[in-house]
Amino acid sequence: LIINGGSSSLKFSLFDFKLKEELEGSFNILGNKKSSLTINNKEYRIYNYNYNLQKWYLELIKIVKEYNIKYIGFRLVHGGLEFTKTREINNSFLKRVKKYNSFAPLHNPLTLELIKLSKKYFKGIRMSISFDTAWYKDLPIKAYLYSLPFKYYQKYHIRRYGFHGLSHEFATQYTSLKLKKPLKKLNIITCHLGSGNSIAWYKNGKVIDTTMGFSPNEGLTMSTRSGTIPSAIAFYLLNHLKISVQRLKEIFNKESGLYGLSNLTDLREILRANNYKVKGFQSKKKFTKLEKERSKIALNVFIYSIQKYLATYLGFNKKLDALVFTGGIGVQSSIIRKLVIKDLVIPKKTKILIAPEGESLILAQKTLKYFKK
Repeated sequence: LIINGGSSSLKFSLFDFKLKEELEGSFNILGNKKSSLTINNKEYRIYNYNYNLQKWYLELIKIVKEYNIKYIGFRLVHGGLEFTKTREINNSFLKRVKKYNSFAPLHNPLTLELIKLSKKYFKGIRMSISFDTAWYKDLPIKAYLYSLPFKYYQKYHIRRYGFHGLSHEFATQYTSLKLKKPLKKLNIITCHLGSGNSIAWYKNGKVIDTTMGFSPNEGLTMSTRSGTIPSAIAFYLLNHLKISVQRLKEIFNKESGLYGLSNLTDLREILRANNYKVKGFQSKKKFTKLEKERSKIALNVFIYSIQKYLATYLGFNKKLDALVFTGGIGVQSSIIRKLVIKDLVIPKKTKILIAPEGESLILAQKTLKYFKK
């Protein structure tokens, strides 16, 4: 059983020992104080409550109770420099890993809560955990070091860590197989677009750079996260609003991004407000003039933030094997892909690929490999 908690969803998958997926599903926020359960790409049930991890988990237990589960694998967003390989979950690990909660406040505490629930309801089952940050462990120093006094890196390990690593790792493996080119000769840019967004540049067997850094709130504009903003803005808001640092974190992580600009939580609604037809999405919402204006602004900011970072990486590459889209939005939205590519100068013969979402499969691979070693 693979359990993958996100900032706005809870995904789960069941694999047999040959890594064939037998079941996959997710709980997702719908808005209007509702959430949904999707199983095998079909909407299965609607709930009259929004984000509720415990209720979702109890529903998950009902779904998987008929299966003989041997192992459970989890994803943890931030493992720091300490955790770079898949490992078994035990009390010692749980004590040590708590210190990274403040680095990824939307994700790490959630995963630890899922582990707590799993230990309660799946007693005696061995559990492992893999880390998003592990994919970036070999970043060159010029890419991971910030221009702060060096002592802060030495004492507090302030550096670029990178996130969505499992997704970027799967997209890289997928591209290698698709192009029939070994990883050590591959030169690609992977673009993960979902509730959170990040880009990574991979060349000759190593990650060269990535847009997310010290925390998952760095880089691109996201669903509710601001992405990179000048430090002066943080100082200004703290001073003029007279708010706490904790309140400022909430603003940057939960009230900014597309939501902060448009007051809409669903990118599909933002696209509709911009007069795009979203295939397979049904909504009766009527937009006010202000909502349409703000949605146009939000979409433009969102697309430009992606283009700006992509253009930086493209500028280093006269030749590129592929530009690869992945993540929920990256896979499902041809509209977003077309808007992103428009106006970019992409090297000739570069393939534009769509890598299926592969976090669950790569987690299953790592979990099985760990316990079968």
